[in-house]
Amino acid sequence: MLPPVSNKLIAHVDMNSYFASVEQQANPTLRGKPLGVCAYLHKHGCVIAASIEAKKLGMKVGMTMAESRKICPSAVFVQNDPPKYRAVTSRVFSILHELTDRVEHYSIDEAFLDLTGWYRDPAEAAWALMRARWRIANEVGEWLRCSIGIAPTRFLAKTASDFEKPNGFTVIDQDNLDEILSQLDLEDVCGIGPRIRRRLERTGIRTLLELKRYPVANLMRLFGKYGFFLWCKLHGMEFEKVQTAEELPPKSIGHSYCVPDRVTREGKVMAVLTRLTERAGRRMRQQGLLAGTVSVVVGFRGMFQNKTIGFSTPISDGVSDFLHLSEPAQDSFTLVGAACDLLREMWQGERVNFLAVTFSNLTPPSQQHRLPLSHSLIRANERISKTERQKSISNAVDLVRDRYGDEAIMLGAMFGSEGEAPDRIGFRKTEGVEILSQN
Repeated sequence: MLPPVSNKLIAHVDMNSYFASVEQQANPTLRGKPLGVCAYLHKHGCVIAASIEAKKLGMKVGMTMAESRKICPSAVFVQNDPPKYRAVTSRVFSILHELTDRVEHYSIDEAFLDLTGWYRDPAEAAWALMRARWRIANEVGEWLRCSIGIAPTRFLAKTASDFEKPNGFTVIDQDNLDEILSQLDLEDVCGIGPRIRRRLERTGIRTLLELKRYPVANLMRLFGKYGFFLWCKLHGMEFEKVQTAEELPPKSIGHSYCVPDRVTREGKVMAVLTRLTERAGRRMRQQGLLAGTVSVVVGFRGMFQNKTIGFSTPISDGVSDFLHLSEPAQDSFTLVGAACDLLREMWQGERVNFLAVTFSNLTPPSQQHRLPLSHSLIRANERISKTERQKSISNAVDLVRDRYGDEAIMLGAMFGSEGEAPDRIGFRKTEGVEILSQN
């Protein structure tokens, strides 16, 4: 039996050319110019965001600076500034949180809103969202633009916001759904890439409207369960709900770094891993979680080997290992100790080009305490006391860094890593984004 067509009010707000627009807002001399935001200001540095002006000239995310300069000789490039973007996102999302109690922080520059029950119809919801866009421009930054889509489902809301950029506003309902789909390419919707497109075209499907009208049984024979879900999404049937942060906890938390050759030459590999572990641990503590497993990946220059323990999937050009902690932990001493022990097992001085640490099996703190046997009561109490001290110290260090910066206080093992593994931000990462009180 097919699910019913959704009658919800779902909105998707997508900030346009976000990192570049934030930089142009912060520096008026950059406005109106083709601008590329890069991970590193190096000819091989990758463009992670292009301004609206740069996109019109052909600059795309993923190009190197050298490639971008060939296309846009007049382009200006700046290095990304994660704290700036998080601060702006906090202000933007705070405005969106005034519209409904169900906001999903989909990425650093996107949010889904479930407006069902808050507004009577799409017209009233559109008025509220237009006012929110006006507030973003007037209260956060006049150079910030966003595209907005309203539809009965998450899938169609995102399709609507992508329909017209920049600064577009599109409403999709059952009356205009076929008209919208007829104007879109197969790859214009989330979930269809080149491989899926080729398979669809072999069956004679070349447009989204043709896909919508294709028999669901045939799609299921082609793609199985995915074909059924795709058919339902195009018909406005709901399978994905807007999920708040409380309903969508992270499955893992980690950090990685493409290591320059100087790190190995100067003996900083262990210090850099410690820095990555501390940064990930701090994020985990901010979310009130504990890690049950610590994993480390090390990439080597020009080597093809695998020392994976516990599973057989190879990792090209490097090794990986993991450690299950005897008890879930979040303090710096336990996490750094585990990560460094793993690195010592895998690395014998080779030239390193990649480091990553990941915490998984995340759980909230338990309020239960195991009672020790009487003959080991004193030793157990000493261990519990040490664990509590380590937690207290880690939390105190976090407070100092929150107030005075990441370099204000460091573990001894981090010395020598200053300037390495700088703060980075991904579009699907929203850690550090805080919702500001409107009181």
